[in-house]
Amino acid sequence: MDYSPMDQYWIWLSSVEGIGPKRFYQLLTLFEDARGVWDALEGPMLPPDLKLVGPKALQELRTARDAGYFYRLFERLERLGIRAVTRLDDDYPADLASICDPPPTLFIRGECPLDGPRQLAVVGSRKCTYDGQRAAREFGKGLAENGVTVISGMARGIDSCAHIGALDGGGKTIAVLGCGVDTAYPPENEELMARIIDSGGAVVSEYRPGTPPVPGNFPARNRIISGLARGALLVEGAKASGAMITVNLALEQGRDVFAIPGGIYSPLSSAPNQMILEGATPVLSHWDILETYGWAQRPGPSAAQSGKRVELDEQERALVEPLRFEPLSFEELISVTGLSAAKLNSHLTMLELRGIIVKVPGGLYRSYIED
Repeated sequence: MDYSPMDQYWIWLSSVEGIGPKRFYQLLTLFEDARGVWDALEGPMLPPDLKLVGPKALQELRTARDAGYFYRLFERLERLGIRAVTRLDDDYPADLASICDPPPTLFIRGECPLDGPRQLAVVGSRKCTYDGQRAAREFGKGLAENGVTVISGMARGIDSCAHIGALDGGGKTIAVLGCGVDTAYPPENEELMARIIDSGGAVVSEYRPGTPPVPGNFPARNRIISGLARGALLVEGAKASGAMITVNLALEQGRDVFAIPGGIYSPLSSAPNQMILEGATPVLSHWDILETYGWAQRPGPSAAQSGKRVELDEQERALVEPLRFEPLSFEELISVTGLSAAKLNSHLTMLELRGIIVKVPGGLYRSYIED
C-alpha cells in the first residue's frame, strides 16, 4: 500500500511505544506535524518541549528515530498485508473520529469497511454461562443475517461467541484487539481470526504489529469497540467486569446500550440487570434491536415457526418440562421425576441424541423446546 510522506511520519509516530493518543496529539500541537517531531529528535540537543512525554517515552522516541526502524515498520505492514489508516485518511471511520480520544492510526487486516451503516458492538464476560454463550451466538447470527456488522473484542466467552454467530449468519464481523493484528489472542482463537478475515470481516488494533497482549491495552481498546458501533449490547457480566468498561464508554460516547436481562440471583446477570434499571433497553431477541433502528421488521407468526416443537411421551414430558425453566442435576431430576437412575439415564441419553436437551457446564441439563 502506498502512503504519502505525511502519512508515513504519522504512522511512524503513532507506532512508538509509550506514545498513546494523548501524547501523540500533544506532540502534533507543539511541532505542527509528525515530521516535525522526527526532525526535532535529530542531534544531541533536544527541544525542551519534547520532555513533556517523560523520560521513558522520550527514550523510545529516540530509539525509533532511525531509518532501520522506519523501514522495518513499513516492510512488516506490506509483508503481512496490514493496512494503516490514519485520521488524515478518508477511510478513517467518522464515528470513531468523534470520540474524545480517537486512535491516531488503525492497523487493519481484512477488507471490511469500518464505517458501515449498520454496526453493533456485542460484549460480555469471558467466564460466561451456557445461556450467555447461546445468546451471544444467536444475537450475532440474527444481526448478521440482517446486514449488521457485529463488533467485539475476540476475547474468550461472549466475544468469541458473538463473532462465531455472525460468521454462522453469513455476515461480517470486526474484532478489535489489545495487541498487534498479527497476533491471535487468545491463542486458541487463531482459527477464528482467520475466519473473520477470510469472510470479509476485519481485525483492527491501534497498536503496531508485534505488540504483545499487555493487560493494560485491553481497557483502552474497549473505546474503539464502542466507538465504531451505533450501540452496544451487554449479554452477561458482573458489575465490575471488563464488559462494563465498554458499556460505560458507550454511554460516554452517546451510543445506545441494550442489555439481556437474567435471573436476579445470577452474578453474571447483575451488570445487565443493573444497566436496565439505569435506562438501558432490555432485549429478548435480535429483532428488538433491529426494530429499534428500523433495520428490519420482525417476521409474522407464519414465518416464525422455527422453535423446537417435538412429540414427547408422558415420561419424557415430565422430564423435559422442568428443564425448560432452569438447569437441573441428575440427582435433582430423580427427585423431580421419580424415575429410577437407570430409567432416567436412558431417557437423558435419547433426549440428548434427539437434540431436545443439552448438557451444560456443572453437570446440569437444560431444554429449550417450546410449549
